[in-house]
Amino acid sequence: MTGTGVTPPEQTDWPLTVVIRRTMRESKGWRVPTWSLAAIEPAQGRSGMEASRHEDGARDFAWHGLTLRLRRSDAETYWFNLTSQQPSLFVICREDPQYGLMPAMVTLDQDETARQQESEAEIFSTSLPEWLAVEVERFVLAHYRPSPRKGKRRRKPQEQSHDQ
Repeated sequence: MTGTGVTPPEQTDWPLTVVIRRTMRESKGWRVPTWSLAAIEPAQGRSGMEASRHEDGARDFAWHGLTLRLRRSDAETYWFNLTSQQPSLFVICREDPQYGLMPAMVTLDQDETARQQESEAEIFSTSLPEWLAVEVERFVLAHYRPSPRKGKRRRKPQEQSHDQ
């Protein structure tokens, strides 16, 4: 964006819907919930939560109104995520008395994810959806330039010390 006269925004928000799936399984005579991330989709302008039931007894909880917030100050961590072997999106969830588990945050920041994991949050990761990867890449390119790699300078044979 250099030379266009347009300054990219310091932060960008992407409204999302996160779908969490709950299945019940037997464990030592008890029925316990098992949670998984079913989908991450662009928001459709709704907010709140919608529940739906599957034939096999599983329930999906679609949480509308969550936001992936990209901040200029975190562009480096987004770049590391984008250039990793498997770029990922992380959903950080908290216990909820009514539904059992509720997504609290969606992030690309692996450092934030590690901090949240220490606070015993339930964290799901998924491949970064292609529709979002393009926008994240655009944001990162506008706000971050990696430093040139500095390799070790090899000594020429005549520069080596003779007192070895």
